[in-house]
Amino acid sequence: MKKKEQNIRYIRYTVQALGILVTILGLFINYPIANSILLGITLILGPVFCGWICPFGTLQDVFATLGHKLGIKKYKMPTKLKRTFVPLRYILLFITILVSADYIFTLMTLDPRGNFTNLLGGNALTIIGWSVIFIFLAASMVFERPFCNYFCIEGAKLGGFGTLRPLTIIRNEETCVGCSKCNGVCPMNIDVASHGQVRSLQCINCMECVAACPVKKTLKVGVIPGKNITKKVVLALAAMTFLSVVYTGVNSNSIMAMLEGDNSIPASTAITAITGEAAAGYGDAAGIADGVYEGTGTGFRGQITVEVTVKNQQITQIEVTKNNDDAKWFNRAYSTVTSNIIKNQSAEVEVVSGATYSSMGIKEGVANALINAGGKSVKAIVNDLPKEGKGQHGKRRER
Repeated sequence: MKKKEQNIRYIRYTVQALGILVTILGLFINYPIANSILLGITLILGPVFCGWICPFGTLQDVFATLGHKLGIKKYKMPTKLKRTFVPLRYILLFITILVSADYIFTLMTLDPRGNFTNLLGGNALTIIGWSVIFIFLAASMVFERPFCNYFCIEGAKLGGFGTLRPLTIIRNEETCVGCSKCNGVCPMNIDVASHGQVRSLQCINCMECVAACPVKKTLKVGVIPGKNITKKVVLALAAMTFLSVVYTGVNSNSIMAMLEGDNSIPASTAITAITGEAAAGYGDAAGIADGVYEGTGTGFRGQITVEVTVKNQQITQIEVTKNNDDAKWFNRAYSTVTSNIIKNQSAEVEVVSGATYSSMGIKEGVANALINAGGKSVKAIVNDLPKEGKGQHGKRRER
């Protein structure tokens, strides 16, 4: 192995190990600035997260190496099948953007990258969750990064943002000897040897092609030639603007939420309390003494714990202190449901379309807290969604 190839791979392996550590520490869950940094890097260099940081991408690489050590023969996806399967992850991305339906939750349980991230975060997995992880890891011993290539919607998102990047891998056609070693090592099955620039949405900037090239400076990272910049940037901006408008209109999220809307990351930390003034007079809190009351409900991934502040027989604040639902979906429900409860002074408010489980869990938790506080006007929320386990009444906490 050439020294250049060794150096690039050692650096990448080190970064990948740090990526797993960072995920375990919760940097991408608890610190929004990390998502801003990731977006900036993606806009400049492309989806380096996929090639250098993603924990499940790293795990697939580990199993690919293990398969090599065990003598398992590697196969390249046939061209016809590749053309059929490559669009899958973009189709899945559009489904999650355009479809606001609760069955999307079921689809997310089949995401091995999300399940592995949840596992690193200390969350228990279902048998299905473990199964999909092992299926893709076993496939990684035969095919390079099968999940990244054909199913990862996060990779599809980052690939879309990466079309804006001014820096890319450039091939010097004059010095290229046509050995196609770059094609052979590319884990995303890109035909590097046939293009002057690697601009594919599939590219994860792993630099394997650069490391494998036998001719000095034939493949290198550089700025897009000036004559191509304007056209590519205009087209990329138009495409990303369209996606952002659609995503914002359907899911009420920003462009940043689209990037950081990791369907797999649980919103398990405490959420900023929603505070407001009632517009409906006395309601569910009628007759309840001032204080803070705790209650629980059942969300999609288990128990949701809420604290309800009552003052002058009014619900004045609702805070979620414990929650394991996926952040993307929970956040859609949280502000709307809690604000409406305070406004109407009743837990019997409409659920948020596409976030029914989280909505019901919050409503149930608020009702539980008020019932446990001795409320006579509040009605228990019947959470009859097809999910095992229901919320339990909480205990009163004064402050």
